Amino acid sequence: MGLPSKHLAIKSNSQDIGGGSKSMWAYVEKERTYEIRPTYVLIALNLAVYLILAVMGGSFLSLSMDVLGTFGQFNLMVRRYGWWWQILTSMFVHVNLPHLLLNMFWLYILGRRSEFLFGKKLFLAVYLFSGITGNIMGLALPLYTVSAGASGAIFGIFGANIMVERAYSGSKLSSTLIYAFLILMINSLVGVNILAHLGGLLFGIAFGYWYGEKVMRRYSYREEWY
Repeated sequence: MGLPSKHLAIKSNSQDIGGGSKSMWAYVEKERTYEIRPTYVLIALNLAVYLILAVMGGSFLSLSMDVLGTFGQFNLMVRRYGWWWQILTSMFVHVNLPHLLLNMFWLYILGRRSEFLFGKKLFLAVYLFSGITGNIMGLALPLYTVSAGASGAIFGIFGANIMVERAYSGSKLSSTLIYAFLILMINSLVGVNILAHLGGLLFGIAFGYWYGEKVMRRYSYREEWY
């Protein structure tokens, strides 16, 4: 199945209660154990999927358009022919090797932090539902758009991290402006599926707000969210 390339959209990238203002990156992990960590499982799954699809497409550096149209999210096939499973599978498909490596870098950083902040099960749920929400929003793009990548999910855990970190540390959201600036820079790139990024980010922020409210009620303190 030959696909037009002009609409190819890459979803690229990207507990001190009350008082201290620890960075969202500065945390101490628990003592090393051999338990299964969702972050590592997701990274391994993404790498395995890319390797399999690269073999199918005949190139390790980038996937063919036929492969992307089948396993990524091809809006034409989803909207007209009911290939709704692509909304899920496209989260594990990456356009090329740099796209994969960049997303896996951010998944490693944000995933481990998310497991620490709100637990493995909730992290996995936020990751999956952020990706699905972003992909559903991406269906509003032109019919011949083909999207692929984990960025919607990664933007979701990014948004959740910001809000939950705010609740734990009591720091102002303005402390995260540098990260927001980086996100905006990524979104300005040509060919990026902005709707998928936005959808994932909004879901993550909504979850983070809900979870943050639980944290503040649990520790009986209240701070403004801005």
